[in-house]
Amino acid sequence: MMRIHSEQLSLQLENPFKISYGATTSRQNVLVHLHDGELTGVGEAAVVPYYGETPERVCAYFEDPALPNAIGEDLYLLEDAFDQLPATASSAARAAVDMALHDLWAKKLGQPLYRLWGLNPDRCATSSYTVALADDEPAYRKLLETACDYPVVKLKLGSGSIDSDLQFTQMAMTTLSAQICVDANGGWSAQDALTIIPHLAEMGVMFVEQPVAKADFEGWRTLRHQLPADMPPLIADESVQGVESILPLAGLADGINIKLAKCGGLRPARQMIMLARALGLRIMIGCMVESSVAISAAAALTPLADYADLDGNLLITNDPYRGACNIHGKLTLPDLPGLGVERLVE
Repeated sequence: MMRIHSEQLSLQLENPFKISYGATTSRQNVLVHLHDGELTGVGEAAVVPYYGETPERVCAYFEDPALPNAIGEDLYLLEDAFDQLPATASSAARAAVDMALHDLWAKKLGQPLYRLWGLNPDRCATSSYTVALADDEPAYRKLLETACDYPVVKLKLGSGSIDSDLQFTQMAMTTLSAQICVDANGGWSAQDALTIIPHLAEMGVMFVEQPVAKADFEGWRTLRHQLPADMPPLIADESVQGVESILPLAGLADGINIKLAKCGGLRPARQMIMLARALGLRIMIGCMVESSVAISAAAALTPLADYADLDGNLLITNDPYRGACNIHGKLTLPDLPGLGVERLVE
């Protein structure tokens, strides 16, 4: 029978990470290890309070006595294992088990996961680097310095002041040679967004992510109907969780940001990609503050994406794994079986 154990992972951020709805200097994630007696698969649950996640709830899922039986003995029957997993309200916990199962399955087959999917590792989307909000101009300039070598930089906006958001964007435009995209994390009202987005378009912003609040679908409709057609693409993040939340955004957003911790793992992420493509939506593969375990899992999907935002492991000081490599936005997938991650410290 499959043996399962979990491991608390306290990730320390190099700089405070401030967005429209909060700030943090650390993140308490949880690793799950699946042992079949020969090989071990690893996955990571990103514990994000905004989504109602707690380490206790995640660990409770890993400790569910029904979980080993649900996974079964034959790991080649991967789809059966997914179908039989116990239900949980924790998408992050399910995502971690999903990652670990994919890791173990691909290791048993002796191939990198992306190879088993038939994906070309040379076609990974370029990853952006994230610059969080700051309390003042000197602090913001210091954050911009960390992004100077990246060709695509994502600015967190939604500071509470349209003037400040525009000032931050203009500062980045004049300081960096990168393409700039912005993410309000739902920090604007629809009217604020109608005011600021045309100015961002004039500055040459690449796209605008999550301009209105998570559940503000009327706001999405307002933007679609009232913004001029030549505005930057609008990408939904918090408003899209899993497969079921894509259709309500069809015709309102231009693309979606898929994160494993939100949707429940690699299997639902691939389902989301297929549906979004059928609807003509652009695809971003994003992340939380995570170690190289979750980042490498997400990176395996980037040959299918238009955009990538996989810098979560670059923002921390104590990543215990190495895997997918992000050098100035260029993603290189590891040529190792499974997710391709290796433990650095015990």
